[in-house]
Amino acid sequence: MQQPVISVLMMTRNHQAYLEQAVMSVLTQQFTEPFELLIGDDASSDQTLQVAHRLQQQHPEHIRVLHAERNVGITANFLRLVAHARAPHLALLEGDDYWIHPEKLTLQLDLLHRHPEAACVAAATANRTPCLPVKPSYTLRDILRRYPVHTSTLVIRAEHLLTYPRFPDIIGWITMLMGYLVARGSCVVLDLTVSFYRRHEGGLWHNADRLNRLRRSRQCIDALDAYFFHRFTPELSSRELWILGMDQALPQRGRRRHWYQSWTILIGQAPRLLRRAPLGFCLLLASLGFQPLAYITMLLRRRLALGMRLRALVSSAPVPR
Repeated sequence: MQQPVISVLMMTRNHQAYLEQAVMSVLTQQFTEPFELLIGDDASSDQTLQVAHRLQQQHPEHIRVLHAERNVGITANFLRLVAHARAPHLALLEGDDYWIHPEKLTLQLDLLHRHPEAACVAAATANRTPCLPVKPSYTLRDILRRYPVHTSTLVIRAEHLLTYPRFPDIIGWITMLMGYLVARGSCVVLDLTVSFYRRHEGGLWHNADRLNRLRRSRQCIDALDAYFFHRFTPELSSRELWILGMDQALPQRGRRRHWYQSWTILIGQAPRLLRRAPLGFCLLLASLGFQPLAYITMLLRRRLALGMRLRALVSSAPVPR
């Protein structure tokens, strides 16, 4: 087996319905250099491991499967794949997402070669709202303030992962990874959409309940704040307020309960946020207070628009003779 130029690291757990599409999106890349695909199964309880082994048998020249007997968590699963990777470059893809650009690896590696100062390269993702405008490169402050790049777009220089901090193993692992990487070099951006982010109930983020998501987000922010010795507290506070603002959006069902719960959450976080970002916290409180009025106004506008349409239909209908 030739020495690979790039190792694709695919973290998976209970992805039996999606894994084959993810794998084939890697194998069908228009990439002329040697590569390997490492599939790390984190003790799946469905048929994910069987699917991975079947694909390995079909493509033994590219695929290696690593299996955990017990659930180790996504960070440990990722680092286990890093330890087994043989290439100087690492591309990331979780087993429920997939690549949609046939030249993703070629274009991103070319960009990385042209920017020796960069620690990694990213791109755009379909089915995901951008958090920041696309830029030629993202700084550490960009990465800490928002979530500008998705896991499925990353290609990393493996040399930067010879050591890694003991961050908590939680949903926000990719933000902590990006903070660590971009502190060591820039993140250059390929201005193309190269992957598809799949939303489903089994996903790590969407499967977590609301309070658990917010708790884990705070854990991620606190871990990064401590790692950088509080030098980027304003950026991380901006991130926390942004997450809370998105979380306040009223769902289709249970709006009243969601609104009351938002007040409970903000009151509970008041001492922390008043200390870190008092103005931002007050603005968030004000937006939550006006939320019912904004919702009622939206309903009235919809009713008014519907009434105008009905009147227009009635007036344009032919009069029977």
